[in-house]
Amino acid sequence: MRVRERPSRGRLAVEAIATAIAILLLAPCAGAQQDPVARAMRDELARTVSQLRLAGMEKPYFVAYRVDEIQQVKVSASLGDLTVSHPTRVRQLKVELRVGDYALDNSNYLAPRTFAGGMSRMVSGVGEAPLDDNYAEIRRQLWLATDAEYKKAIEDLSGKRALLQNRKRTEDLPDFSKEGPIKLEQPRSLVAVDVPALEGLARELSADFKDMPELLTSSVEIEAQDSYTRYLNSEGTWFTRSEPVVQLVIRAQTQAASGLPLAETIHLWDKSLSDLPSREQLTAEIRALRTRLDRLRQAPSMESYNGPVLFEEQGAAEIFAQVFAPGVVGMRSPMSDDPRFEMFFSQFMGQIGGGSFQDKIGGRVLPDFLNVVDNPKLDEYGGARLLGSYTVDDDGVPTRETRLVQKGILKTLLTTRTPIKNVSQSSGSRRGWGPAPSNLIVSSEKGSSDQELRQELLRRARERGLEYGIVVRRMGGGSLEALLQTAAVVTRQAAPSTSLLEVYKVYADGHEELLQGMQFSDLTGAMFKDIVAVGDKPVVYTDQFVPKMGTLFSIGFGAAGMELPAVSYVVPSLLFDDVTLTKVTGPFPAPPVSKSPLQEASK
Repeated sequence: MRVRERPSRGRLAVEAIATAIAILLLAPCAGAQQDPVARAMRDELARTVSQLRLAGMEKPYFVAYRVDEIQQVKVSASLGDLTVSHPTRVRQLKVELRVGDYALDNSNYLAPRTFAGGMSRMVSGVGEAPLDDNYAEIRRQLWLATDAEYKKAIEDLSGKRALLQNRKRTEDLPDFSKEGPIKLEQPRSLVAVDVPALEGLARELSADFKDMPELLTSSVEIEAQDSYTRYLNSEGTWFTRSEPVVQLVIRAQTQAASGLPLAETIHLWDKSLSDLPSREQLTAEIRALRTRLDRLRQAPSMESYNGPVLFEEQGAAEIFAQVFAPGVVGMRSPMSDDPRFEMFFSQFMGQIGGGSFQDKIGGRVLPDFLNVVDNPKLDEYGGARLLGSYTVDDDGVPTRETRLVQKGILKTLLTTRTPIKNVSQSSGSRRGWGPAPSNLIVSSEKGSSDQELRQELLRRARERGLEYGIVVRRMGGGSLEALLQTAAVVTRQAAPSTSLLEVYKVYADGHEELLQGMQFSDLTGAMFKDIVAVGDKPVVYTDQFVPKMGTLFSIGFGAAGMELPAVSYVVPSLLFDDVTLTKVTGPFPAPPVSKSPLQEASK
């Protein structure tokens, strides 16, 4: 419910002028004027700017409305049988509202009541809009979400001000940066989907696992999604954006004789179904997956290894994505009424969210022959599609190329409109819950051939008195799976369930021995300074980017989309001087007591 105080005549005049200015600033492009959804957003925002105010309380100084229309088809099959076929279409609306001013507002603050109020309070600015273009109902839903966010904002600002009266701010940073308004409309590009054909493909591909009875589980998932975003804020920014994406995920899991779970995932991304590999290529991928898992089940293990490690091809991109990339985003840790909670929160998020390089700006994070650039304006690299491309971020800030590391020195971080130490303006990198890379490209001034890297690996191994070096070609899983496993260990819910997929002993005569059940011990972003050589043929690898967990509380759950953004990495092979690997230890679940029915049926 809105509560309004009775204004004086003078203030009526001021508000009338403010309303007129707001309407002029918020006038969208011509196409939006005929769109009932855009019109509802514009009209309700103008009313909110001019009228929303609790008696004796401050008005919002910033309001943003976002409506995401998502059309999605998801199918899944196992061993030739369809398990999921789920077409959906939803409209989600999200409200971001700030009270106070750019210097100090209700953000970057976490009150205990946030959790006490449950999920309804934590996502108060999120709602569903009708799929029909019902102007009045869309406005009503925006009104309800805005009202809830406003009440939460003034409570949070009051608590934050009371907290600061008893505690000195450690950093005199504004809570929100000022950015110029933009107007940008992208045409909508729908993913054409033939659902029966998609179901048939999932059935056919999953049936290829029928003659693999040694597998415990297997599945094929295909998801085609189109997200169309409308965004409008009180500063005058208006944009529409269309983001089609198609994912194909092939999973298989088995166990070694020791009970060690062995799982592999093939994750393919693109912007249309026609761009995915052919049926024959996908069948070949599945056969190769089976061969790798069969070899891995029979492979030996070893207790530990300390020495040089060469990450080749996809393995290099995976280790860069999971360990180094989270450090190039900058965000603030939220303040809290309870210092103990702040300490616990900081420690816990540091453990499961990866280390940040926020205090390393101006310092060395890589060897002096490496550079890192984030470039959302690139669509491809070397003929391979880059999936991290976009033109405007979720704050309405235009994207741009950002040189993050130059000759090994960290120059800046990827940020949102929440300023951090040494970075006062947004880099146009807000994607979903917080800052995220787009297309991260690692380049070198002295790349080495594959043969030269192998020779250098073995030379350094010999200096350690080792007969072999270690090569990692695939880590397996992905950033999200790695985070979930780490979180399970930190919270003592489970032990790691999987290990590195392709780890080899490599000897001087060129032969290799596959190892089973190996994991890294304390591999951090700081160790990337110890890279001694890189390859000259980078690979393109796409993965979901897991944001810093603290972003959920400093910016808010509902402020933007909740999908994990896709990031493409261009990374050459990486040779580290010193890495520790250890054997994965149990307890592991015991293998099935009896044979699979598929094995019995095949006799």
